[in-house]
Amino acid sequence: MGSVKPIIQVMETMLGAHMKLIDATKEKRSALVDGDMSALHSIIYRVNSCTDEIQQLEEERKRLVAEYMKEKGYTGSAVTVEEVLAMMVDEEAKTRLNLIVSQLRDVIEEIRKINESNQQLIQSSLSYIQYSIGMFVSKEPSIGYGPEKANRFASLLDAKI
Repeated sequence: MGSVKPIIQVMETMLGAHMKLIDATKEKRSALVDGDMSALHSIIYRVNSCTDEIQQLEEERKRLVAEYMKEKGYTGSAVTVEEVLAMMVDEEAKTRLNLIVSQLRDVIEEIRKINESNQQLIQSSLSYIQYSIGMFVSKEPSIGYGPEKANRFASLLDAKI
C-alpha cells in the first residue's frame, strides 16, 4: 500500500508557500501606506510567484491524494481531507496531517483578512484621489436645456474598479 508521507510533504511545502505569501501581503500593506510604488511592484511580483508555486503544489497534492485513495480502493472523484484522514492507519501521520491542515486553514484566513484590509485601503486612496481631482477640475457652466447641458469634467475618475 502507498504511503501518505508524500502528501504530508507536499502539504508542509504548501504551508511554507502560504507563509511566504502572508509575509508578502503584509509588506504590500506597508508599501501601500507609504506609497512606495517600486516596492509595491516587486512585492506584487513575489505574490505572483507565490501563487504560482501554490497552484503547482495544489496540482501535485491532488495527484498524490488521487493515487493514495485509488490504492485504498476509493473510486470517487472529489476527495476531502476528512476522507483521507479516515483512510489513514498511522496515527502519527494522521495527527501530523490534521495539524498541517489546521495551520493551513488559519494562514489562508489571515491572508484573506489582510487582502480585504488592503483592498479597503486602496478604495480609500482612490476616493481621496477622486475628491482631490474634483476640487481642482473646474466644472463647465451648464448652458441650455436637455442632455447636452451635462458637465463633461465633473466625474473625471468615475469608473468603479
